[in-house]
Amino acid sequence: MSSWVKLYIAKSIFQELFNILNDFFALEKKMVRCHLSRMMGERKMKIVDVARETGLHRNTITLLYNETATRIDLETIDGLCKLFGCKVGDLFEFTPSNSPSDNGHEEQ
Repeated sequence: MSSWVKLYIAKSIFQELFNILNDFFALEKKMVRCHLSRMMGERKMKIVDVARETGLHRNTITLLYNETATRIDLETIDGLCKLFGCKVGDLFEFTPSNSPSDNGHEEQ
């Protein structure tokens, strides 16, 4: 087997392992859950429908839908709450982390 084939196989394995670990740690650290995908599903709405109705960018909605957003503008929250006729707490849910050291403070 040539060294190029070995290198390609090693790169593929490393990339797959990286993706698995990245997904695992992303799930572990999520403290705020977004229920946009569920709310859209209940109303049979597509991302493009939400974008059209709210004037928000499709990328913003996609990040929230997939729960990969790292920050969100108040304008976005306002537009989504108006569209779905809901409160912020219906759209987002805070779930405390399992690890007390995540925020630098230990629970007492």
